[in-house]
Amino acid sequence: MSVRRVAVLAAVLGALAGLAVGSLVGPGREPVTLARLLAPTATARPERADPAFAAGAVSAPRLAPLPAGADGRVDLGALLRAPLSELRTSVLTALRHRSEGGWLYARALARQCSALEMVEMREHLAPAAFQPAIDLNQPGAQRALTLRDQLMAGCSQLQPDELLEAMNVPPGAADPLIAVMDQPARPGSAEARERLAAILARPDPLMLAELGPSLLARDGEAIVFDGKRIDGDERQLLEGAAVLLPCSLGLICDGQDVNVWGPCLIDGMCKVSSREDFVMNNVQASEHPERRAAVLAWVERLRAAVVARDVDRFLKPPT
Repeated sequence: MSVRRVAVLAAVLGALAGLAVGSLVGPGREPVTLARLLAPTATARPERADPAFAAGAVSAPRLAPLPAGADGRVDLGALLRAPLSELRTSVLTALRHRSEGGWLYARALARQCSALEMVEMREHLAPAAFQPAIDLNQPGAQRALTLRDQLMAGCSQLQPDELLEAMNVPPGAADPLIAVMDQPARPGSAEARERLAAILARPDPLMLAELGPSLLARDGEAIVFDGKRIDGDERQLLEGAAVLLPCSLGLICDGQDVNVWGPCLIDGMCKVSSREDFVMNNVQASEHPERRAAVLAWVERLRAAVVARDVDRFLKPPT
């Protein structure tokens, strides 16, 4: 593995390490390890680089124009919905629109290749006893494996320099979404209010997904929303709603979401088929059905505040 590729992997390990832990194997079901599932296939990247790629001789794919979204801007979300086997085209299209927020999307797409490579590296380096067991009877297992094959095909077309360009966003990059996310602001300051106003002025679903619960103001261990301190179990439900908020605004949150297939391939956790399932498992909604309704109610309240661009609902009230 090249030094450049290792550098890319190092950049993404932290982002994906917390997706899930453990393995799930039901009674009477034969576990299948990654060593067996990730055996080389016809779509696997060859160990020796294609000379055309190594020489940089592969021509860029033809990039079709992106459709416009409801707000008149290009629909960058369409790139996340595109087939993973066409990932190189999606990444290059996103980079072409970096001044409109495309770099954020290119980085998210490229991270999927790094996640896949992390799985492959783990399979090659870790002893078989430490490989996560994947129960093929789990709902998401077969879909995750199909997506893995598509992703291998898509990532194999992406040149190393293109991957690095997508992943390594320099400080001060001309991407409005990354710029507002990285804007320094002390909690409770005028700068924090300005940053939040800028986020809500263009509530991009992927940006909100990367912000997650950090979109919400903190007061010690509690979260503040609608002028109230929310802690304990209710805080956990609100944090889960913040994870689902981008889904209500158009983000892809089904089996193609890396938060769904990632834990399946990395740790054998394949019981979920959507980000909503992922959140509901975390809040133990199957044992406490009222929690599902509570989380979804929080999602609607958050969405209403975002759509209304209501900054005050997200801030601590003045004391």
